[in-house]
Amino acid sequence: MKRRKHVYWLAGCLLAQAALAGCTSGGTIGKEGNEQPPQGGKPVISNEPVTLAFKMNVGSITSQEGFMTVFGDKIKEKFPHVTPVFVPSDVTLKTILETGQQLDIYYDSYANTPTNLLQNGLQTDLTSLIKQFNYDVSPLEKTSVEAQRQLANGGMYGLPVSIDSVALIYNKGLFNQFGIPYPKDNMTMDELYDVTRKMSRVVDGVNYYGFGTSLGPVLALDPLAPLFVDPTTNKGNFSSETFKRSFQSLTGLFRIPNNEYEKTTLNYSAHLKMFSEQRLAMLLGPNALGTRYFADKDKTLDWDLTTYPTYKEAAKTGPQNAPGYFYVTSNSKHKEAAFQVAALVTSPEFQKHLARKGYVPALQKPEIISEFGKELPFLKDKHVQALFTTNPAPIAKLTPYQAIALAEVQTALTDVQFSGKDVNTVLRETDERINQKIAAELAKSK
Repeated sequence: MKRRKHVYWLAGCLLAQAALAGCTSGGTIGKEGNEQPPQGGKPVISNEPVTLAFKMNVGSITSQEGFMTVFGDKIKEKFPHVTPVFVPSDVTLKTILETGQQLDIYYDSYANTPTNLLQNGLQTDLTSLIKQFNYDVSPLEKTSVEAQRQLANGGMYGLPVSIDSVALIYNKGLFNQFGIPYPKDNMTMDELYDVTRKMSRVVDGVNYYGFGTSLGPVLALDPLAPLFVDPTTNKGNFSSETFKRSFQSLTGLFRIPNNEYEKTTLNYSAHLKMFSEQRLAMLLGPNALGTRYFADKDKTLDWDLTTYPTYKEAAKTGPQNAPGYFYVTSNSKHKEAAFQVAALVTSPEFQKHLARKGYVPALQKPEIISEFGKELPFLKDKHVQALFTTNPAPIAKLTPYQAIALAEVQTALTDVQFSGKDVNTVLRETDERINQKIAAELAKSK
């Protein structure tokens, strides 16, 4: 089946070639690298046919039809000479690189960028294109732009088109059942502990849990911005005071009586299931992993959102954002065309379109934010403003070894809960494992 999808994609591209001469280096917007902007600074924009191949690693798009609904149709509306082609999900980056297949725009998260984009050499610094097309980055959400500046050493590899965020999802039915007030915006971490204690109980032999989370992704977006790997040393950073503070604040909730999970249920998949089964009161997780999960669930499930709990030392700071970027790839033969499309997707009109479909917009203007989720019935009457309320913390700098460290979070959590070791020992041992794995990766590159 994978090979068949692969063939379909290639066939579609070849058909587009025949019709539009688009999968070759012939037709472009702006004739990459050859045509200079006229005097006055405005670049020449060609209407020659071009096909652009997109790979999506953010969101839930799995088909050409879904891609066209969210992105492709709007792109063609603005640029009729552009044929957007969706690269099937099972066509991996490795396959694309090994076979030389076309890839012009790669949509991926900030967290995945070091592993997927940088380690494969797919990055393109967009600085010259930004200048060439007089593109203004200032309206874009600032922390997502600053994160790109960090990755690109002052340049910019991608344009942010969406932003995932973290919120506290709570089960209104359980709070009503036990007569406990709903969680509120700007609740402190101490207040979260209090609410968790009140909601964690056993009734008629049924354990009702107060709190659950996706620990790794949530730690990565925590307001204190703990570094998983020190970018100056490429060493594990779990033993640092900042990481320890965030880690203890979240894992301590699992030691509250009646909120103590078994090994088999101390994970986000189990927590999602328990929430939908009316046995979990609060769930802290990224929007994409949280609210979208309930789209196809029991419509009688009564839930809502509130903001990420705050720390007393950072009372006015919210969690970090998790941007998704349109990256123009280094092997694209149509970089100017691809950049113009990426720029289009960040325009106010396109951002409103994405916001209505549940993508947190990268243009965070009131008139765009107010459109969020309007085409998603399961978000009707939900407090979606919780996704936009607080000032986001600066995004922590990543290293190429973020995935190695992130994979150790669950082991560290399990050790803290069940091994009998103190937290300092667990975090030190976790750093040792991370360092060994990083050293092995570094040895491969020698």
